[in-house]
Amino acid sequence: MDRIAVEGRTGPLSVLRTTGGRSGVPLVLLHPINSAAVVWEDVAARLDRPVVAPDLRGHGNSGQTGPFTVEEGYVPDVLAVLDALGLDEVHLAGGSLGGTISVALAAVRPKRVRSVATFGSTLGTGVPDEAIAEMVRELEAAGTAGYFAGQVPGIVGRKHRDSARIREVMAEAVGARPTAVVAEILYGAFGADIRHLAGNVAAAGIPVLAVAGTEDPTCPPAMSRELAEATGGTATELAGAGHLPMLEEADRVAGLLRRHLARAEEGRP
Repeated sequence: MDRIAVEGRTGPLSVLRTTGGRSGVPLVLLHPINSAAVVWEDVAARLDRPVVAPDLRGHGNSGQTGPFTVEEGYVPDVLAVLDALGLDEVHLAGGSLGGTISVALAAVRPKRVRSVATFGSTLGTGVPDEAIAEMVRELEAAGTAGYFAGQVPGIVGRKHRDSARIREVMAEAVGARPTAVVAEILYGAFGADIRHLAGNVAAAGIPVLAVAGTEDPTCPPAMSRELAEATGGTATELAGAGHLPMLEEADRVAGLLRRHLARAEEGRP
């Protein structure tokens, strides 16, 4: 994959994309909060179509100007990338908040989205403000890199907790961003709720696959089932996976995506 920069509404957006003349409708991969596009590299390498993976604002090599919210911030970022690359129609897949963003974009721009796949995502976490405030206090005490280094083992499946690969990729993805920026991102993500948009996806008939790891403590399978029901989609589970299936189970995630995209392009549910 190579890296390019495009101009977003509030600053530069860094984008990874596959090279080598792959054909087909492109797949846009959206990362979880407080990670970056690099978390999708293992999956992208296993696919045979064009893949585009942006660093959302406040993440990776992109600008750090907010708002760090789904509808006002991240959806416009993805649309800016699509416009800059001349992509009129794409498949969307996202992990955690990246899946939430995918559903929201499909709801407001249905003609540009062929299908949606979510991995460990939710329409809204329901986490109270005080719980988010406690996360922020821990973040400020540990620093960005230290805080997330401590978080990662607790959000992946048990068999992946000692994975050096996951630790290395996540350390790169998290980076050393200012804690003030990360705090805003936490409030924006855990306070997000797009239930008011989900019905638009169902009405548009956009195929949705909602995947959850059976050992995901952040967005457990019940949240994916709700997302699937609200969007008229299908829910499935990845046994033994946690909240980062694109790193934990790249082969299985790539397989799910290949089948889902093929069905969507053939017009099958």
